[in-house]
Amino acid sequence: MKTFNQLLSRVKTIFGLKATSATATTPNAEPPTDHSVVSAPRISAAFAAIEKYLAENYGTPTAKLNYQDYANGASLFSKDITFAPSLVILTDSDGLYNLPDNVMMLVSVTSTKDEDWLIEELCKFLVFLKELGMTHRIQHFAIAFSKDKPDHPATVKTADVTCIRLY
Repeated sequence: MKTFNQLLSRVKTIFGLKATSATATTPNAEPPTDHSVVSAPRISAAFAAIEKYLAENYGTPTAKLNYQDYANGASLFSKDITFAPSLVILTDSDGLYNLPDNVMMLVSVTSTKDEDWLIEELCKFLVFLKELGMTHRIQHFAIAFSKDKPDHPATVKTADVTCIRLY
């Protein structure tokens, strides 16, 4: 069983080995806050839908979203304090955790709200992501479940990655 941090490290490694970022940024520059930097039209459209969902449901401004484009996918990381998901959409997973290609991974969700609120909103978000996957031809959805300390994500040591075929 691998650690969740190793999963994140592996995602970064895959992106780093496969290609350089499609958007050239200087080392001290902030990552782009516009989904138009994502070169794959299907993934860009999916991120546009996520951006709209976050704005309509949590008031998340575009400036709080960071996008990165890669040869094998793209990522979205939110810095919003109300509801902040981090997502990666891979067109080629290169066998990461035996994941298939064309997969969306929910890396994390954070919030300053209480746990009951976060659980309720996370459930709504997961339903939205399922529908989004089918709409934008993303066949698989992956999520990691911690068995160590689910109440304290900063100290998670291990996680099981589950992948669900959406259609």
